[in-house]
Amino acid sequence: MLTALGLMSQPAMADGSELVAQDGTVLVGYWHNWCDGRGYQGGNAPCLPLSEVASDYNVVNVSFMKVYDVSEGRIPTFKLDPNIGLSDAEFISQISALNAQGRSVLLALGGADAHIELKAGDEVAFADEIIRLVDTYGFDGVDIDLEQAAVDASDNQTVIPAALRMVKDHYQQSGQHFVITMAPEFPYLTASGKYTPYLQGLAGYYDYINPQFYNQGGDGVWVDGVGWLAQSNDAVKEDFIFYMADSLANGTRGFTQIPAEKLVFGIPSNIDAAATGFIQNPADLYRAFDRMKAQGQPLKGVMTWSVNWDVGTNASGQQYNGQFAKNYGPFVHSQTVPVPDGKPVLSGVEDSRVPVGGQFDAMAGVSATDAEDGSLTQVVVVQGTVNTAITGAYSLTYTVTDSDGNQTSAARLVTVYNSAPQFSGVSDVIVLQGEAFDPLAGVSASDQEDGDLTASVSLSGSVDVNTVGSYVLTYSITDSAGLTATATRTVTVTDDSQVCSDAWQATAVYNAGDVVSYDGKTWKAKWWTQNNIPGAEQWGPWEETGSSGCAGTIVDPVEPVDPETPTDPTEPTDPTVPVEPGVYSAYQAGENYGAGDRVSNLGSDFECKPYPYSAWCAGAAWAYEPGVGSAWQDAWIKL
Repeated sequence: MLTALGLMSQPAMADGSELVAQDGTVLVGYWHNWCDGRGYQGGNAPCLPLSEVASDYNVVNVSFMKVYDVSEGRIPTFKLDPNIGLSDAEFISQISALNAQGRSVLLALGGADAHIELKAGDEVAFADEIIRLVDTYGFDGVDIDLEQAAVDASDNQTVIPAALRMVKDHYQQSGQHFVITMAPEFPYLTASGKYTPYLQGLAGYYDYINPQFYNQGGDGVWVDGVGWLAQSNDAVKEDFIFYMADSLANGTRGFTQIPAEKLVFGIPSNIDAAATGFIQNPADLYRAFDRMKAQGQPLKGVMTWSVNWDVGTNASGQQYNGQFAKNYGPFVHSQTVPVPDGKPVLSGVEDSRVPVGGQFDAMAGVSATDAEDGSLTQVVVVQGTVNTAITGAYSLTYTVTDSDGNQTSAARLVTVYNSAPQFSGVSDVIVLQGEAFDPLAGVSASDQEDGDLTASVSLSGSVDVNTVGSYVLTYSITDSAGLTATATRTVTVTDDSQVCSDAWQATAVYNAGDVVSYDGKTWKAKWWTQNNIPGAEQWGPWEETGSSGCAGTIVDPVEPVDPETPTDPTEPTDPTVPVEPGVYSAYQAGENYGAGDRVSNLGSDFECKPYPYSAWCAGAAWAYEPGVGSAWQDAWIKL
């Protein structure tokens, strides 16, 4: 059982009242642990006692739990800002008062500028710190609000879910419900998005997810027959809300699934609270929610950044007057969310492949949880077996039953395979007439199960280096399981008159703009390069410009390049050879770059990432300049 860390000096302890969770709809608002936030349009968000948060907000997320000083360690914590004017005792009392009203107060982890970088082995220490803060202040749970680089920094994606599972199980032992929520930026909720490990790691543990549908510029969702619905397009706001909610609730259009009863729609309080995403007409959200309700999938509620902005002022000093709570509180609390079916949740039961002779544990990575019973992994029953000594497909069935008799089953296909051998070094070459040629030089074969098989390679065909012409060689290899692989190559014997004068050579140094012939094509160097085969890499240093009219590379009799020689254009082998990036147009701030666009900036070349990250390349205030700051890699790939 976990125990909270003991400190020399602690604030007054919470009164020990029960943790408060919300079974029905929620209006979630974030609370600033600082004063006078600067708005996107020049407004101001004042500090605010918890006791003055509008009653419509039945969930208040205290922002933020984070690392205040890296010299103190990497375990995040919470410190009440003294500028707010509350003592720890007063703050604790106000949390208790909200709890007495049936409202939940969660501790938000992260924020836009948080440095959180947990490592494997930090799970218990992090869980202990959460328990200490809960027991000290009376928080009812934790909201994961990691953004930018912190989402997948170090081991955060595994350590944080593991620690929160520990904490939830800890309070479950005393019959209390520890609340777990998340506030991911919605582009990270694709099937392979950065937040997917958190959803998977906390499946059956999290209470609801409130994605941020703001600050993402032109990002959105493509709907067949409707078109592109951008987060920043007010003209299609109702459709954007509906189709985004529909996509997430059903796991369609490339997004991962979040059940409708666990989906809370996150929007900014006003135009000062976020760069984009504010809903000008609340009726757009009302109608979109009604459309979800009409298809039997009413949503859990609405989240906003933030309660402070809701009572803030605009650039002219005019009050926002809590209009967000007035617009959405009565609507949200009039909705009815369907009760989940109560069945336990099985996680980690995915089809898998195992090499013949490998190790397979049917329960590795598999877990089962239940809202009432907590972890049920220990009572999962597995039917079927897998014999890793024999190739084939094996079926397993996992079943778990909770204390109420609700049962969940899942099937899994496990394929035991033997991989075929692989060749390397079998490429077409040109040989000068009369030059020596060894058909096995540089050729190798390997197998995942058998290892190096080069010594067993057989060769058919021959090359007469004294006679001009083309010769075909066939290489074959058979592994211990009887799987055979073959590869062919064409060897062209030519005299001097037929050799490409500009044939690519591995040992040569090429600068930007140099042209070579290789494999029957002409290639132009995009930057300094050496020993990079033209066409071998999708985003490599060579650009195809047409047909060369002659074959591949000459077999070079000189010594090969030392494998330690750097090929990164920023680290040239010869310091006298200048690095020449800047092939593409210079980056322009404010330009609407899209996926695949390439630019030059600060002496390097970059490419805008595919959707959903492409929105960070475009627009104004929220765009990342390539190579600048700590988060530019969310948007750009350095070429």
